[in-house]
Amino acid sequence: MYDKLVILIPTYNPSEKLIKTIEVLKDSGFNHIIVVNDGSINNEVFNEIEVDRVLKIKTNKGKGVSLKTGFEYLKKLNFDGVITVDDDLQQDIVDIKKMADSFIKENGIYFGVRDFDGAPFIRKTANKFVSKLFKLLYKFDICDTQTGLRCFPKSLFDELISISGDRFEYEMNVLKYLVKNKYNINMINIKTIYNDNKSHYSVFIDSFKIIKALLKK
Repeated sequence: MYDKLVILIPTYNPSEKLIKTIEVLKDSGFNHIIVVNDGSINNEVFNEIEVDRVLKIKTNKGKGVSLKTGFEYLKKLNFDGVITVDDDLQQDIVDIKKMADSFIKENGIYFGVRDFDGAPFIRKTANKFVSKLFKLLYKFDICDTQTGLRCFPKSLFDELISISGDRFEYEMNVLKYLVKNKYNINMINIKTIYNDNKSHYSVFIDSFKIIKALLKK
C-alpha cells in the first residue's frame, strides 16, 4: 500500500523499542524502512531488526547529520517521498498512516504537530515558548516546531541536505527554510506520547541551541 514511500528512522543507542517500532510499521503496510545508526556503541538491537538498510555513521554526529545522511542515500532510490519517524514509539501508527495517506492523495510537505497535553511540564513550557517566538519572528503559526514526524517529497531532498545543522537544531532550520521560501506546510494533528525512555534530547542545552538557531537570520 505504501510502496512508494520510505520510512527514515535516525537513532542513537536505541532501546528495544526500535524493534517494536519497526514491527508496528511493517504490520501497517510500510515495507520500506531505512535506519541511520548515528554512532551507537555496542548495540545488539541492530542485529534484531529487518529493514531495507542500516546506514552506519562511525561516531555520533547528531540527528541533523543522520537525517541528511538518509536523504542523501534516498536520492538514489525510486521512492516518491519519505516520512521521518522517531525510534521509540513516540508517534502513533494511526497518525503515521494518516500522514502517508495524505501524501499519497496529494504529494506535498506534511508535519505532524502535537498539542503537548500530558507532556512533562518543562517540555510543554519550552515548546510553547519556542512556538510563540517562531510566530513572532516569522509570522507563521505552528504549535510544534520540533516534531520528528515529517513527510517530504523526493524533489526536496537536495534542499534538505543543504540546510545547516548537525543536531536537534536542524529540524528548526528546516522549518525556517520552508517558511522563508514560502513552501506550503500541511499540518496534521497527532497524539502527544511520552514514555519512560531516557531521551537524548536535553531540555535546557538543546532548547538553547534551538532558540539560537531560531534567532539566527
